[in-house]
Amino acid sequence: MFHRIIALVIFSAVCLSGFGCKGKATSAEIKAEKTKIFRARQKNLAIKCYQDLKTKYPESEFAAQAEQRLQELGPPVVLKK
Repeated sequence: MFHRIIALVIFSAVCLSGFGCKGKATSAEIKAEKTKIFRARQKNLAIKCYQDLKTKYPESEFAAQAEQRLQELGPPVVLKK
């Protein structure tokens, strides 16, 4: 009985110290990560749309605006799968 109590105390100390147990992400961290992924996808979609506009309508007045927006957006974001 005494050995079980000692083992339980040691196990609890290890978990509470963070050595043996990994903490789970908080809901705020999960939400922040989902928001980051959503914004990256939206940016990539905008880049694709502006590129398509420039390709399909190179003589359009909007092609220059699309080029400006592409420069502002920068390169596409690479998403992990």
